[in-house]
Amino acid sequence: PISEGDKTKHDFLEIWEVLHSLYSTFKERLHAEGWAYEGMIFREVAEKAKKLELPELKDERLVFIGLNGHSLSEEVLLEYAKKRGVADFYWDYESPLVRDESNRASFFLKKNELRFHSQLTLEEEDIPEGKVSVDVIGIPSFVGQAKQVHPILRKLLEEDKLGETHLVPNTANVLADENLLLPTLYSIPEEIEKINVTMGYGLGNSSVAALMNLIFEVQKNFRMADGQLGVYFRFVLPVLTHSYVAKIVGKKADDLHRDILAYNRIVVPTKDLNVHPLLERIFLPMSDPQQLPAALKEILSHLHRDLTSSAQMTEEGEPKVRSVDLEREFIVQYYKAVNRIEDTMKELKVSVQTDTFFRLLKKLVAGVSVSFEGEPLSGLQVMGVLETRAIDFDNLVLLSMNEGVFPARKAANSFIPYRLRRGFGLPTYEHQDSVFAYHFYRMIFRAKRIFMLYDTRTEGAKAAEVSRYFYQLKHLYPEHFEIREQIVVYEVPSLGAEPIAILKSPEIARSLSRFLDGGDRALSASAINKYLDCPLQFYLSVVEELGSEDELSEKVESDVFGSIFHSVMEWIYSEFTGKAVTTDVLKNILKNEKYLESLLQQSFAKHYFKRENEVRPLYGQILLIAEILKKYVRQTLRYDLKHTPFTYLESEKRFEESYALPSGKSVRLKGFIDRVDEFDGKTRIIDYKTGKGTLSFAALPDLFNSEIEKRPKAVMQVFLYSLIYARENPKASIMPSIYFIQSIFDTSFNSVVEEKVPKGAPEPVIDFEKYRLEFKNLLDQCLDEIFDVETAFKQTVTGKPCEWCDFRTVCKK
Repeated sequence: PISEGDKTKHDFLEIWEVLHSLYSTFKERLHAEGWAYEGMIFREVAEKAKKLELPELKDERLVFIGLNGHSLSEEVLLEYAKKRGVADFYWDYESPLVRDESNRASFFLKKNELRFHSQLTLEEEDIPEGKVSVDVIGIPSFVGQAKQVHPILRKLLEEDKLGETHLVPNTANVLADENLLLPTLYSIPEEIEKINVTMGYGLGNSSVAALMNLIFEVQKNFRMADGQLGVYFRFVLPVLTHSYVAKIVGKKADDLHRDILAYNRIVVPTKDLNVHPLLERIFLPMSDPQQLPAALKEILSHLHRDLTSSAQMTEEGEPKVRSVDLEREFIVQYYKAVNRIEDTMKELKVSVQTDTFFRLLKKLVAGVSVSFEGEPLSGLQVMGVLETRAIDFDNLVLLSMNEGVFPARKAANSFIPYRLRRGFGLPTYEHQDSVFAYHFYRMIFRAKRIFMLYDTRTEGAKAAEVSRYFYQLKHLYPEHFEIREQIVVYEVPSLGAEPIAILKSPEIARSLSRFLDGGDRALSASAINKYLDCPLQFYLSVVEELGSEDELSEKVESDVFGSIFHSVMEWIYSEFTGKAVTTDVLKNILKNEKYLESLLQQSFAKHYFKRENEVRPLYGQILLIAEILKKYVRQTLRYDLKHTPFTYLESEKRFEESYALPSGKSVRLKGFIDRVDEFDGKTRIIDYKTGKGTLSFAALPDLFNSEIEKRPKAVMQVFLYSLIYARENPKASIMPSIYFIQSIFDTSFNSVVEEKVPKGAPEPVIDFEKYRLEFKNLLDQCLDEIFDVETAFKQTVTGKPCEWCDFRTVCKK
């Protein structure tokens, strides 16, 4: 077998052997079609120049200024112009650092000066005296570099280094990474009246490309639901929150976004998305590939037109340049890219599938660089490294000064090995390094103040190393530069936060008084349990009514899951209120599969989709969850079979009443008792729990002991319900029961609450009266503590409640 290394060599040789014939055939076909790639054009022009086959140069004089590194074809053309006697050459090699033979920046110097000399002798330039100020600033963020531009320019403004009118062309922001262009523009102080962008920016990184990619996903994900054409919510929400849509559609997009979240609309019908002409166009299926270009261009035209009308205006009533012009230019270039693919398809007379069209367009856009050309004679300059050639600035702000970015990495994308490239005079990484070095040292030669910003983060294989040019300035040329190093540190709060205690101020006391007689609120058993778990969580969620933002997911949250189950059980038994439920009754219900499914659909409509009157078919993950719920319902009915006959008294019994405390306060309590029935002479107060839990307790004080990590919360809740029911029905013999639905599948499951007995079997609580008075006293103490103004709301003792708490990032327990 061939080893991995040998296989790589074998594959390379196979390609190498066919490379020449492939190259020749490719060129011939391009010639036949009248096409050429850039290198091919350069080569053919150079070959014609060698043979003197180029047309006569009509210009009387060609002056080449500020050039440096050339390819072989460019050298041939320069030589051709020189021989014709129309060329003159002037080099920017005044910097002693560029002329330093040990510096890679001098790589082309001698050859250029000897081969292409100047016809006129220029005055010798005075070399600036004194050291140049260099601030090297490390920032632990990519975009943070752009944000740092603001304080730097602000400082220059205060020192009046930008000139009185803020228009003097003495300052440039130089970006080694074009991805920082937009963040940099948004970080420039408003006082700077004019900005000129002279560089390229990848169209694939623009906002319009991001929106079009979202539209592509929408077009691939239409589906039928409830007999209507719709789009899966995960592809709708990003469109609604995109910056363009937010600006153009405005409040309608926000309202639609909220509606989708509020009603858990997994598949959103397209008719409901047509709240604005732009959205109507975006969410219109583009099923015909022939119509795709026209449809996309219509959307782009819409964006181009409406983005201007929705732009922020200056005091003079003109759209703000920074917020509109750049974005509109990206839209224009994207429009041209669509045109290009459309023209190519027409020329080749081919038709492609929608998905293929999108992939081709994304590929084309990824390779397009949008060039911004400004006026270098006025305003603050924002430019790439290459655009600085032959231009000097007093102040330079250099971003992305990381090794591997400036200079760029030396890997060459070529089949031709390094030794062959060097042997045949093709560009190598030394050539690239020399070009970068020249640009850097020439650029800084006449500057008076330099700021070098770099990213200090290490991500994967990308090291957070400052550019080699910094070390060269520091160690090789210390006599020329006064260097100050700085690392920007972002203040991050300590994870070891101090314990939080919320004192009951008069304002908080007023909020609490709403739960007392005369107030408009009431405490539930779950709220009291929340207080026992964590007083701080109780304060934030119950008193202040704070909580997490709505999120849409195909998962059914535990509270909604429980509500769906509760409603189904209520509806099953509601027709038997006050009647005996027999074995035959339950068996007939268990046989009626369609009946159970219809109840589940109604319950999903009420609790999940939140539109009780719009019962809809269930599908996807929701259908799977419905199947799980159906199993729970059936198993609950099977468990009830063991206790037939029983008399069903009432379900979802709502109570809200005043509860007097020994302190003199009267607290409003509320709740729903899931089910009350009568079995074997006992009144069962039944609480459904769709999770797992404990039915037993060691002592009643444990129900209120916050320090017990696995406090029997469900027992406390059903005991509270039993207490309230006993107040209204003093003669009833109450038996508290809890249906833990996940445990009900166990054949040994028993729903009756039990008291643990030392060295003995647990005793079932068959008559709540035995525990009523002690439980009431403990409840009174708990409620008095809640309303005691001297007792602060503190963090939990155990930490267990923090696992699923919405406020854990706030309290950092």
